[in-house]
Amino acid sequence: MAPRSTQIKMHDVAQLVVGALVLGFPVAVTEEVWDLSESLPWTSIIPIIAWSIFVLGGFIYYLHHQGGRIGTKTEFASRLLLSYGLTLVCCAIALALVDKFPIFGEPETAIKRVILVAFPASFAATVVDSMS
Repeated sequence: MAPRSTQIKMHDVAQLVVGALVLGFPVAVTEEVWDLSESLPWTSIIPIIAWSIFVLGGFIYYLHHQGGRIGTKTEFASRLLLSYGLTLVCCAIALALVDKFPIFGEPETAIKRVILVAFPASFAATVVDSMS
């Protein structure tokens, strides 16, 4: 069996956006995330980012590329960056829609909120993208 194409298409982008919003929006509207983003130190946020990228990379490698049959390292890296980047953008928009993205008043809190919301949303985005 030939491996799936690893080329990124517009329907992949749409699936990533939908997947990110499926889990990102419900998390974005929880007061716990808002409070946690104000009190959690960067020494806790950095490992969350690292863990997100590590697990997301595993998802992409094994789910999207059917057990590891992957194209080039560049294709893998671009899909990983696209998945996480689109998730961050979707989460920032979701937070802005509920007026909880204070990027100009409290940029550190806004960035932390996006990262916390993107943690579960990035996994949902990748799983939805792998279903096609």
